[in-house]
Amino acid sequence: MGNRRMFLIPLLCCFLQACGGAKLIDIPKSSAALQLTNKQKEAIHPKLGLIRDIVEDYNFEKKQLEADYQVFRAGLTQRRSSQYESGFMDARSRRDLNAFRDDARKFLKQRQMLIDEINKLIREIEAELTEPQRVKLVELKLPKLEVPMMLRRDPYSDLGYIPNHPLGGINVF
Repeated sequence: MGNRRMFLIPLLCCFLQACGGAKLIDIPKSSAALQLTNKQKEAIHPKLGLIRDIVEDYNFEKKQLEADYQVFRAGLTQRRSSQYESGFMDARSRRDLNAFRDDARKFLKQRQMLIDEINKLIREIEAELTEPQRVKLVELKLPKLEVPMMLRRDPYSDLGYIPNHPLGGINVF
């Protein structure tokens, strides 16, 4: 029984990976899916390479920001907060928080610029394609530049305004 499970899990993982469609930034698979001619390959492959480089750079910057956040959080837990200085933080903690906020704002601005650049490159790629190829382009997985978890809005924060909700407000009788 145990051996079957051991073989079933990798098989399931391979099956799930095979179910995913071709990604736009995977140049050989996307070229085959779009059935590009040699002339189209010469025009489109450099643009696909640029998109792939943008996504790789973004992911590197995202990991760096996440690491900086972990360092910031570790620093906060190590320092003792003072109740007499601005309510909950000392001056060093406030400076670190403001520095991290500045880094996060720069990161989000850069993310928006990269999204705009990717959209511009995709429009240029679409201009090179025929109508049936454009339909196939829509089926390809476009790259997503996801916002790191610590910068996302809390989806449950609005529940705080609902009285008597388990995740929300105070019981007011």
